[in-house]
Formats: sequence, structure tokens, C-alpha cells
Amino acid sequence: MLALLDEFPPAGPVLDVGCGTGDLAIAIARRGLFVLGIDLAGSAITQAQVKAAAEAPQISRSVEFRMGNALHPAQFPGPFGAVVDTGFYHLFGPIEREGFVTELATALVDGGRYYLLGFAIEPLFPNAPKQVRKDELRERFAIKQGWRILALHPAHFLVGQSHQRVPAVALCAERVRPTV
Repeated sequence: MLALLDEFPPAGPVLDVGCGTGDLAIAIARRGLFVLGIDLAGSAITQAQVKAAAEAPQISRSVEFRMGNALHPAQFPGPFGAVVDTGFYHLFGPIEREGFVTELATALVDGGRYYLLGFAIEPLFPNAPKQVRKDELRERFAIKQGWRILALHPAHFLVGQSHQRVPAVALCAERVRPTV
């Protein structure tokens, strides 16, 4: 994700959906942007807040963590210059994904960017993350839908203590005026 952010720098403020324990949000705050991290897990938010408090004051003041349903990004105080997503979108099925993308359009400023890193493999067991396919992303983030894809390529997650590489897909899509 950081490589994608380097290639296509985000504007602030940034919304980190499904922020977990806050590592990405803090890394972005270190780059000088304000970040709002949202997660449903209260224990993850608590850990993120502790990590942020341990940072230098200019960093800790640039990141905020809240419990909330990140599936509805338009409910948070924005609009946002960027939304980052490492392992959130792939948790949901087609209906939830469609609603999420619709709300992203509302939550982002014109020219705002959505950054995604999602599993690119079939789930191995029930209730596992769902595969994110490039063709789905091309359709959901099409120019006629008000998006321009800046990057869409293979990537990987490093999982577990062994840092096993799990195939993923990386996306950077920019909000534009829809064409008819």
C-alpha cells in the first residue's frame, strides 16, 4: 500500500476504512496528512490510540481513531481527499461492495482517490475474505461511474509471523465527473 501511495500521492484528509490497530494510518500521518481511522473492533481502536499516543506530538495530533462502521464512509466528517483500504473491501459480498463504492463517491472530493489492497484468491473456507477480481474493479471504478483507474495491478499481503505472501490486487482510482 505504501508503494501505491508513493506512486500516486494522496491528498488529505485521509479516511482509513477498517484501520485495525492503526499502522497504516500512523504511517500516513508521518507523511504530513491528517488521518481518520475507523474500525468496528473496539480493541483494535484502543491499540491504535495507544500506538498514536506513543508517536511524536505532531504525528499523534494528525491521526484520530474511532469505532464505527466503515462500510458507510459518507457518515464520517469529510469530504476526504483519499480513502485507504487494506483488507476491508474483500470482507464483503457484491451488494455491500456496491453500496460501499456508491458511498465512496460521496465521501471523496472531486479528484479524491481510493486506494485498495484486497485478496486476489478464492476463499479457502466459509466466512473468509472474498476474492477481489480486476474485472470487477474495472467495472465498479469505470469512467462512466465517475472514476478513473490510475493503477490496477497484482500485489501481495504479508500474512502471519512467517510473512507468507498471499496474492492480492492493488487499485488506485480517482474520483472524476461521470460521463454519459
